[in-house]
Amino acid sequence: MKKYNLFIAILSLLIIASCSSSQKTSNKNVAGIYMPGLNLIDPEIIVFHKNDSISELHFRINSADVLYTKKREDSTFSANVLIQYELTDEELKAVIDTASVSFKDYGDNKQKKYLDGVIKFNTQTLKSYSLKITFNDVNRDQFIRKTVLINRKDNYNIQNYLVLDTNNNVIFKNHFNSSDYFIIQKNSSISDSVMLLKYYKSNFPIAKPPFSSDETPQEQQSFSPEFTEELTFDSLFQISYQISGKGLYSVKPQNSTSGPTLFNFQENFPEIKTVENMVPPMRYISTKKEYDLLLASENQKNDMDKFWREIAGSNDRARTLIREYFKRVESANNYFTSYMEGWKTDRGIIYIIYGIPNIVYKNNNYENWIYGEENNMMSMSFVFHKVNNPITGNDYVLSRSPVFKSSWFRAVDSWRSGRIY
Repeated sequence: MKKYNLFIAILSLLIIASCSSSQKTSNKNVAGIYMPGLNLIDPEIIVFHKNDSISELHFRINSADVLYTKKREDSTFSANVLIQYELTDEELKAVIDTASVSFKDYGDNKQKKYLDGVIKFNTQTLKSYSLKITFNDVNRDQFIRKTVLINRKDNYNIQNYLVLDTNNNVIFKNHFNSSDYFIIQKNSSISDSVMLLKYYKSNFPIAKPPFSSDETPQEQQSFSPEFTEELTFDSLFQISYQISGKGLYSVKPQNSTSGPTLFNFQENFPEIKTVENMVPPMRYISTKKEYDLLLASENQKNDMDKFWREIAGSNDRARTLIREYFKRVESANNYFTSYMEGWKTDRGIIYIIYGIPNIVYKNNNYENWIYGEENNMMSMSFVFHKVNNPITGNDYVLSRSPVFKSSWFRAVDSWRSGRIY
């Protein structure tokens, strides 16, 4: 997908924000965050403290998520985005600045591209702030608001490092393929010249069914690295490194537990494009015998097609099942990837089998997914608690219960009977 860079300098603002949202407990249904193709504006954002006085907010908007229109038949299609800010000093609990900026992009929704932008601000060390930032698709009259944190009290938190590709484009999703290079740019005011890279294998077990007994919890990961390597910054305050084996590459200062983590799970991740990568997620709807035969098969494609054809009853229905099932697998990879692929996680297994929840309540520490109507005894409610994980901030564990057993087998049986659940 093509990238278009936008540069915006707003001198009237003092400061801006972090890559992780600060969320209060809310009774607002945010299920839309897990609906792929909703076609609503939802930029990715990253904060980087360039030095001891300047911070940068990097954002990326998918052009497919904004509306391109034209006012006259002979005019050019254009998208109009308005960005508004409200900056709060965390110590004073007072709004200290507000501003807005707008930009246009010319083209149409048929063009697949990213609108990449950066906003620079003056910042002060040893302070913390929060910022409400609103991205408004003017043509559609639709907006999304995010609250982001700014941490300048700690020179070693993740906001002091920016991950780039070899063309110096900001990496918003840290997925790489074998032999790819990545670059880490540091805050130039940091005196440390060395970072530690720790490599971890990624062959973690997949999630257990939601009714699994609490007496046999999912295996806890020790996160012992296979090897550790020192990396030295150059005169441009950058480190360059080439991805080799599949796994996790965690890069951190010597005296900190915070830093970028890069992933190499499979080629083309988060998409599923090969039979080799299609077979493992099928474990959720296959018997152990069926799954073992698929793994050992000398012609996995034929045997996989046979599996889907037999449960679907026809080629057309099989294609429909395959399309929906692996669309959910790819969405799980996009939304829930942590120290392992998203489809392997607790949220991933529920998302793949049950689909998009009707209701999602979310805060800093947990997510509550409801399938059906709230307060309806026939509805299913899954609660995921956030885990303090040194590798990732996206690790959630399901509160399992035997009460889910009948629902689980009903959902799996639906898939195995050729019906999308």
